[in-house]
Amino acid sequence: MMTSKDLTESRKKIGDETPAPPGFVSLTSFTLKRTKRDREPEQNEAYSKTTDIENLQKSVKHRPWILGDQLTNLEKPNTQHLNMNISVENTLPKGVIRGCPSCSNCQKVIACWRPEEGCRPSVKSTSVLHPTEEEFKDIYKYIEKIRPKAEENGICRILPPESWKPPFLLKGNKFDTTRFGTHVQEINALKDLHSKRKLNEIIELKDGSDGFEFESGPEFTLPAFKRYAEQFKQNYFKKQDMFTGVGTPAWENVEGEYWRIIQNPTEEIQVLSGHNLETKVLGSGFPLPSLDDHNDDQSKYRKSGWNLNNTPNMPGSLLPFDCDNSTPSTSLMDVGMCFSSLCWKVEEHHLYLLSYMHLGSSRIWYGVPSKYRLKCEALLKKTFPELSRHRELFHKLVTQLSPSILKSEGIPVYRCVQHPKQFILIFPGAYYWGFDTGFSVSEKANFAPLDWLPHGQLTVETYSEMHRKTSISYDKILLGGAREAAKSSWDSRKRGWNNACGKDGWFTRALKSRVRRESFKREFLCNGARSRKMEEDFGCSLKRECFLCFSDLYLSAAGCSCSPDKYSCLEHSKQICTCPWSSRFFLYRSSIDELNLLIDTLSGKVNPKSTTFTT
Repeated sequence: MMTSKDLTESRKKIGDETPAPPGFVSLTSFTLKRTKRDREPEQNEAYSKTTDIENLQKSVKHRPWILGDQLTNLEKPNTQHLNMNISVENTLPKGVIRGCPSCSNCQKVIACWRPEEGCRPSVKSTSVLHPTEEEFKDIYKYIEKIRPKAEENGICRILPPESWKPPFLLKGNKFDTTRFGTHVQEINALKDLHSKRKLNEIIELKDGSDGFEFESGPEFTLPAFKRYAEQFKQNYFKKQDMFTGVGTPAWENVEGEYWRIIQNPTEEIQVLSGHNLETKVLGSGFPLPSLDDHNDDQSKYRKSGWNLNNTPNMPGSLLPFDCDNSTPSTSLMDVGMCFSSLCWKVEEHHLYLLSYMHLGSSRIWYGVPSKYRLKCEALLKKTFPELSRHRELFHKLVTQLSPSILKSEGIPVYRCVQHPKQFILIFPGAYYWGFDTGFSVSEKANFAPLDWLPHGQLTVETYSEMHRKTSISYDKILLGGAREAAKSSWDSRKRGWNNACGKDGWFTRALKSRVRRESFKREFLCNGARSRKMEEDFGCSLKRECFLCFSDLYLSAAGCSCSPDKYSCLEHSKQICTCPWSSRFFLYRSSIDELNLLIDTLSGKVNPKSTTFTT
């Protein structure tokens, strides 16, 4: 039998061993031993405390009996000099394990649907529109007709007539062999993964480069991705009830589970997405237009304005006037699986967006009307206060906000459920986001009818204030379209421009507003500077932009003889260099008198037959 002396000696021997976690009975007794530590230099104290806490936080995943709320009482170092707070590492168990030693495209789905914890938001459904055969013939005329009412929701769903059934052309050899890249999306972390925890990295991107990309995933062919997506959904939503068996969940069930994962995650849920795939790589799902067109079953689809290869360049669109910047003028493909996410965003330059689902499971969209844009920005500042002074970074955020959060701030949200063979239309300036409920293949394209002009001017002014790059030249589009509309031989109605000219025409009002701003800048900023007309190809073959704010310089620019390849907008002409003001020169494409003459012609005050336009 052990004596008290033996017990004491035993305790001394094991005093340095790791204690058992709370709730477990140790098989041996022990005592705690105090160790003496030399005091570190004072200037290293903050770093030492930071490192100790970071090490403890990292060890949480190895000691799951430590609760997260216990860490909040730890002494925290002074981190005011940092741009973001220290956060506890994600310690959620993995719900999906991707890849194995022999294959990168396999997965093991451990997590499963929790229907009793669903967080389906309560929001209104948006408009569902059914154009007639006649209305469907002219896409721009139809959108002009529905805009006043449908724009109030920011988003709408359009069901083509029954007779409109374009073939899906990504089949056969191309479908089976073409590979495309994917990205990994951690759904449980979308609420703040790419905002608070990566603020430093976002700020480093202030030079105008693209925002965050998700981590790159494996490459797939479409059939292989379809199998991967279907396996995930089947395993994730499998039912444990032996009497009901495995079934396909309704989109309402998937929606509730999606927001549960984001708002109350219990596992790490990683899915793959293939968004914004170029059609020149993967191909288009629509028949491609052909100069040597012949009448067959596909002829009407090759020519249709609803064919997204045609939509950006149809008569009635303004984008062809900026033909050198072709990025927004081509369609893109989206390939998704269950929970693949389109994160919260507004389209570049507030262009229209039209999306068509070729095949697959439903996609759930959410939209906010453009008139609530400022309220949305205020919510972003409130949600991410560390970005409140960096408005120019909002478009770089990759995040997902629950519709319930927006509703609580007085911002209306509208739900739109897109099924195969249906269109979704996003109106200019509307915030939108969404996710897939299963494997899907869709295609999308931007376009710009006449009513986009006010949105276009607003965005270039806003981008200039935020020092954000532009992807199209608004001035080039405006002047090119206005010149064509004003030509004596031009019948604007042939382009669907019924309201282009006249006193209150779209071009007339837009050009008046633009010239008013330009005239003010030239009068007060360019007085005394040497002025000359631009070379004809300046800013045409190569897009010129301000060295400081990235404003497009198609209409006017400033420079200095000391830096022949460096130009600025008029507002930043004094910041090009330190040379005397007399060394500056000013370039213009059209004089103010010429621009005013174009306005008078558009409004009907001047006969276009007696006018020669040099813009």
